[in-house]
Amino acid sequence: MSRMLPAVIVAATAAVGILEGASAGGQTTGPGIPPLVISSMAGSDLYQAYCASCHGRGGQGDGPTVPALRSPMPDLTTLARRNGGAFPAERVTALVTHGEALRSPAHGSREMPVWGPLFRALDPNDTRAAVRISSIVEFIRSMQVR
Repeated sequence: MSRMLPAVIVAATAAVGILEGASAGGQTTGPGIPPLVISSMAGSDLYQAYCASCHGRGGQGDGPTVPALRSPMPDLTTLARRNGGAFPAERVTALVTHGEALRSPAHGSREMPVWGPLFRALDPNDTRAAVRISSIVEFIRSMQVR
């Protein structure tokens, strides 16, 4: 049996190589896994990549992962309305960047990822991490209902 093991490994490796070669020819078997770091620094792209799964494409707290979460998602489109008409950019930036330490019961769930350290872990350039966060915050500002 032990003599057959190398042959099985070679055969399995060859089969994987053939399958990879077939898929490299343009065939796909389903949706790919999205990249962890997207190259775009546009707020709308960053929001869709990192926030929409929970907060929803339109920011109303209706993302596809909501049923699996313990707490409802806040409606990001009403942040200014809930703050006397002024968008709380500093507060949103702090929550996105630092998370838990600054959260209050009014924000909602503590399940939200803290994007500051995550962006730095995915791309150690502090400037790009700051630009990503700023772009997301500005996009959320643009979502505010009038």
